[in-house]
Amino acid sequence: MPLTGISNRGMALIAVLVIILWGCIFAERAIIRRAYEETQNVLRAQPEVRVKQQRPAVPPPQRVQIPFA
Repeated sequence: MPLTGISNRGMALIAVLVIILWGCIFAERAIIRRAYEETQNVLRAQPEVRVKQQRPAVPPPQRVQIPFA
């Protein structure tokens, strides 16, 4: 009789958790795929909608050249 080991209940629990994990992975992929398709449908339905790129409120910092002495 080994001092350490996984019982039948432990193996069953691991199997159930692995099945749940794979289910979550497949569900996430399906949700992402559907969201992408819906986004594409909306963009095709309203092609005149354009996204304006806004200028940043603060200009980027200026680089200062420091001469070496």
